[in-house]
Amino acid sequence: MSWTRPGNWHVTLKFLGEVEAARLPEITQALRSVDFDPFALRLGGAGFFAQGGAPRTLWTGLAQGGEHCARLAGAVDQALEPCGLGLRTGAYRPHVTLGRVKQPCEGDDWREAAGLVSRELAGARFSPAQVGEMLLWRSVLGPQGPKYAAVEGYPARDHGGRSEEGTA
Repeated sequence: MSWTRPGNWHVTLKFLGEVEAARLPEITQALRSVDFDPFALRLGGAGFFAQGGAPRTLWTGLAQGGEHCARLAGAVDQALEPCGLGLRTGAYRPHVTLGRVKQPCEGDDWREAAGLVSRELAGARFSPAQVGEMLLWRSVLGPQGPKYAAVEGYPARDHGGRSEEGTA
């Protein structure tokens, strides 16, 4: 297992992949149109994403704020669709990647591992965090893992309503 550094933890709303630098102004302009209220999120639950039947990614979900993230991801999809960046084809599952499985071993009990992580996260270890900004990130893969740099931030706009999930 290769663990993700906590400083790199994030919730991806939409993965853009390789994008030509000339398209960046169009993308940043489109993202400026996304309107969302601040909301709280809290980590909770865990599981694995599999590839070819083998577990590849250990993640934690959101015990709070998942519905807000899903709506925000949908708004990002809609804003970027005119840029030719397509709408999501599968269900959106907000999560934070905790680690990547380098080489699964026969006999590993991944369900039990996910259950253990879920039980550990169920404690009061993670307090809700207030989401007040969405960021467009640039990532560069390297031998020590990805390096992230913020391209532009998009602040939430408080319209006076309170989140139905509460605030931190």
